[in-house]
Amino acid sequence: MNNSRLIDCSEDIDITYLSNYFVRPLLTLLLLSSFVFSIAASAEDISSNVTQGGSRLDSGGYFELGASVIALNQVDIRDIEHSDIQPLFMLNGIYQYKGLFVELVHLSQDGTNLGYNFWNSEHWSLDFLAANVEMTWQRPNGLDVSSLNEAQRNEYLMSNESLYIGAGMRATRYWDENYVFQFRAVSDYYNNQGFQSTIRLGKSWQLRNLNLYTLGGVTYLSKQLTRNVYGVSNEEATGQFYQYTPESAFNYSLEVGAAYPISENFVFRSIYRITALSDEITESPFSLGNYSSLFNVSVSYVF
Repeated sequence: MNNSRLIDCSEDIDITYLSNYFVRPLLTLLLLSSFVFSIAASAEDISSNVTQGGSRLDSGGYFELGASVIALNQVDIRDIEHSDIQPLFMLNGIYQYKGLFVELVHLSQDGTNLGYNFWNSEHWSLDFLAANVEMTWQRPNGLDVSSLNEAQRNEYLMSNESLYIGAGMRATRYWDENYVFQFRAVSDYYNNQGFQSTIRLGKSWQLRNLNLYTLGGVTYLSKQLTRNVYGVSNEEATGQFYQYTPESAFNYSLEVGAAYPISENFVFRSIYRITALSDEITESPFSLGNYSSLFNVSVSYVF
């Protein structure tokens, strides 16, 4: 939940076509890749790893400051400050010391991570994620909903931005120096919102000084998580927000990107990402459509 947010949506795409020609083959490929393929691995957010061509990061790291412009569709009715095109301050970096690591990767699909890389083999790396931090929606606590009139319940259901802070495990595998596979599973201990897991497969290409990559992924959201974020109980329901009780959900994403060094310290990057959303999300009264999209360009200074 990347804009690493649990909430993603919008409009006008043929999801049946996307499911038949992209989603199902991608899911099959991702599930098979962990068994079929076999370069030394380390802790790193996969979106950073694949852009670096699967490079290993031991003790040490990097840090970037820059500016970017992002274009994205509105993904949720509760995002009342949404703007289709937004300037963003870019803060990007990864640091690891004797296994301990912190990851703050610009526009990562997996949020900010704090954890410990506790095991490596020739092909695999295993990490404990002590804090996986993403943005989500959280309704005010301590209110007796039955005492609210309809207008007050509408205001209550519009929610506040909050944090999903999960703990769990992450496994990463590299091969051929430019393929990366990653599995992640975390459960929220901050607001007890629920469990989520992802599988992602990425590949990079080096063309002279230009680095290109593609990254496909599947995200699973538990029933508890979808109900906390997208559901509306009978007591909460209003004319605007009807009662809704979703089940668990799968979202599917595809990302392509490019990076080019302008000079020794300045880097230009661009990213395009599209996410097809589960019916369990798109049928929610908070949803504005059936997919989310994001395009971003940035220039940063690398320390």
